[in-house]
Amino acid sequence: MNNMNRIVVLVLMMVMPYIGFSQYMQYPFEQSYYSMIRYDSNKLKIEGESTNFNTFNAKLAKLVSDGEGRINIVQYGGSHIQADVFSGESRIRFQSFEGGQNGGRGFVFPYRLAHTNTPYGYYFRYSGKWESCRNTQKKKNCNMGMAGISATTFDSLSSLTLLIEPNNDIDYNFNSIKIYHNTDSSSFEIMIDSNLWSTKKLFREEGYTEFHLKKYTDSLNINFVQLDSSQTHFQLFGMNIVNEYPGIVYHNMGINGAATSSFLRSNRMTKDLKSIKPDMVIFGIGINDAYGKNFHQNKFEKNYDSLVARVLEANPNCAIIFATNNDSYYRKRYVNRNGITVQESMYKLAKKHNAAVWDMFEIMGGLNSVVLWQRAHLSKRDKVHFTRTGYILLGDLLFEAIIENYGDYLQNKNKSTLAYNGRENKKSARLYKIDIKNAVPLNTETTINKPTTRRDSINKN
Repeated sequence: MNNMNRIVVLVLMMVMPYIGFSQYMQYPFEQSYYSMIRYDSNKLKIEGESTNFNTFNAKLAKLVSDGEGRINIVQYGGSHIQADVFSGESRIRFQSFEGGQNGGRGFVFPYRLAHTNTPYGYYFRYSGKWESCRNTQKKKNCNMGMAGISATTFDSLSSLTLLIEPNNDIDYNFNSIKIYHNTDSSSFEIMIDSNLWSTKKLFREEGYTEFHLKKYTDSLNINFVQLDSSQTHFQLFGMNIVNEYPGIVYHNMGINGAATSSFLRSNRMTKDLKSIKPDMVIFGIGINDAYGKNFHQNKFEKNYDSLVARVLEANPNCAIIFATNNDSYYRKRYVNRNGITVQESMYKLAKKHNAAVWDMFEIMGGLNSVVLWQRAHLSKRDKVHFTRTGYILLGDLLFEAIIENYGDYLQNKNKSTLAYNGRENKKSARLYKIDIKNAVPLNTETTINKPTTRRDSINKN
């Protein structure tokens, strides 16, 4: 390689990483501009070591560049998340990222059995008599999975039919399903059409049965059958539907009215999370903790310590994001100043657990900004919840903050690579000069019979 070629390669090495990085500097989706939103605050603020975020970003880079791997993101919250407009928008953005990263719909549950709203994008039909339990029902003592909900039937002729909505923005047809349930000898048997599945396996200790299907489908009939007298009931904790391709799976796990203490009642949380091994968990639980005058900051933080411990037990390398509360009112009349206290707690927790803060309170505009959101038709009249447009905007903003952090990771990685290559190039240049200086002069008349010199080796390489 001559000197001119060396210069061209070096220039390309210096320029190309920034050309690649520039695509992450501009948000790839259109969104309306609102003057009250503090867009410059829309970023992840990592309050400790960023090791787990580096792990997440490296895995995302591998998925984007090589098409390898599967990333699981879990978003926890209350009513903001159960409806899945907020989290659903983030899911669409992630799964549309860089040409498409659709790994499947992820966690689903027949919320109709619990007489509450089902997230958009799928629905269930059911037969038989079912009893439900949610983590907000303090008087009930029952087993609950990672999403804080369960349904139980003692009817041996009960069934569920899962149907994917045909007008989803993304194709969520699936060929693999995990059904989380009680796996002891008292459980009814799970039956689906034998012509549909290729393998069926019970993971008794892990707490689920997994089916791999012969082909992709947008619906599935599931029956729960009593095969002998020892089988008395079936208890369902949810399902995970995915495809076989590399990609991102974005799970929403919200329960209307849930607080941090609610999810601590989900006794199977760690066991179920281990089955998906989340790469990132976004905690947005807190609006119900801090609603009213009886908010206990220390208890709130201790509850989160316990929730974080459960997540890290499922995956010690999981990146954790604390989303602060939105600005809100109490009983539609009083400014809820607890939003500031929750904000303070989130930063403390992030520093303690090497996590990040997505400061929704600050991004909205701070205290009393919800009034401006209401005037812009982004917040509802209760000054707690958002309109569909508002939730979609929040989903966009969250996605943008995470992707900006990913872009920062790529930039820092490229800088490190350039610095390393620069050192290696300087080292090679020094060696090259030394070899030239120490090389034995060639005698053109006798080179055929002379041994190869070090300079000859350099030229051949």
